[in-house]
Amino acid sequence: MKHTFAEYYHALVYDEKAYIDYEDWVIRESKGKTLLECACGPGHLSYRLGLKGFQVDALDIDSSMIDYANKHNKLANVNYFCETMFDLSKFKTYDTIIIFLDSLNYSLNLEEFKLFLNQAYLHLNKDGVLLFDIHHPNRLDEFKDEYVEEGVLLDTNYQWSIQTIDNSTIHHNIVFYENNQTIINHVEQKVFYPDEVESLLNDVSFDFERVLDLGDTEFVFDEKLYYRARKV
Repeated sequence: MKHTFAEYYHALVYDEKAYIDYEDWVIRESKGKTLLECACGPGHLSYRLGLKGFQVDALDIDSSMIDYANKHNKLANVNYFCETMFDLSKFKTYDTIIIFLDSLNYSLNLEEFKLFLNQAYLHLNKDGVLLFDIHHPNRLDEFKDEYVEEGVLLDTNYQWSIQTIDNSTIHHNIVFYENNQTIINHVEQKVFYPDEVESLLNDVSFDFERVLDLGDTEFVFDEKLYYRARKV
């Protein structure tokens, strides 16, 4: 294998402007400097926040992502862990917890989504804030017809297809063609509706609001839902 999946993932989805927008949002909302990033991927945002003086713990379930983060985005005040976001018992409490880039859509169902919210609540300091985004339900309509992207990354041909299945799930299939072999990564994301998410936030006792204006950022509000949830 010429490259790890994390290396391909970075080349495929890295968007400098998006990371700047997320960074700015976190800085505006955070009342302290201790932060946990869940589903950190290759560690770009954790690194950026570390450069801004945050003391960051970051986790991802994919070991290749953590290996990439430790190789490319390591700082003395940023620590990476290969752990699930659904069990934070090994972690301390934080001023801020973040989970972006639709990562909560990897929850299998509402029960698992609520499990994460409960874990986040337990691991926030008083007045700490949870910031997250999820797919807007509009995306189910957007991908009713299969979307296919093809190109070359790191001198390797790839194909990325996205399609809605079962009226509630977005299926991703990414294939990299390396010489005489193919590397396939397929995942499914569940799409949740605002009333469902907000009911869970109420159940967990968060003081929350759906964010509808983020100033000069370029977040796309018809593609994602953004939430600020505070532990009071």
